[in-house]
Amino acid sequence: MHPQTRLQLLALSKAFYLAHADAFDASRGHQPWPGWQRLSELLPAPAATIDTAPSPQRVLDIGCGNARFLRFLVEAGVPADYTGIDANAGLLDSARTRLRDLPSQNWRLTKQDFLASESPGDDLPDGPFDLIVIMGVLHHVPGSDWRRSLLEAATRRLAKGGILALASWQFAGRPRFARRQVAWSDLGPVLGAPIEESELEAGDALLRFGDDPTQPPRYCHQVSDAEFNSWPELLGLDSLAEYRSDGAQADLNRYWVLRRSNPRSDRDRERSGPL
Repeated sequence: MHPQTRLQLLALSKAFYLAHADAFDASRGHQPWPGWQRLSELLPAPAATIDTAPSPQRVLDIGCGNARFLRFLVEAGVPADYTGIDANAGLLDSARTRLRDLPSQNWRLTKQDFLASESPGDDLPDGPFDLIVIMGVLHHVPGSDWRRSLLEAATRRLAKGGILALASWQFAGRPRFARRQVAWSDLGPVLGAPIEESELEAGDALLRFGDDPTQPPRYCHQVSDAEFNSWPELLGLDSLAEYRSDGAQADLNRYWVLRRSNPRSDRDRERSGPL
């Protein structure tokens, strides 16, 4: 993908969330996704002794939004030392308001545009983390190379035995979202120029938020099955579970839960490239 096209797609997403953070937050509420329950069942039991409390999971939530994943962990009884990052200040403000009843030493939220650097994810917190989640984010990352770069950056921050949990939105082919799709040719200039359609990937789309035809569209991408299936080997991670969940038909998101075991050998790194 041409760098200018990528910048234009990122600008579309940024403009949407700046304008609609409150409405987006309200529409999502603070209920957990059903698919998170299965994820919680895959997490290792926290170690504890008779005299000590269980050790918290060190959690990084990339694109945390209103941080409802932390609320889910608390309600699921998963002790967590939580770090959430997001590029939208409005969503983070909402998160801080909703988390005021939780001990402040157990969570931190940081405004960070992890897609702003030349290599996505370079500025992620160092870690290591026991659990890294990327939920509702990958469909806003333009270009397969950038999605891989973000996942590689996350993998580098996993502790040994750490878990990377991904959820990819499955909107293609659904009448509900087809009604909201906007033709690229109907989009005006972005960053002073029209978007060059030949630079787009299969799966790239413009979708309105809701059914109001006056609303501006946002950039979305449905990750192909081939790309999704390639990630465990590319990242050198072991698959714990792959499943679909959420939405009325329980298939709106595709999940993959991956675990880092022993560091990859030199032969592995030469075959698939450095992380």
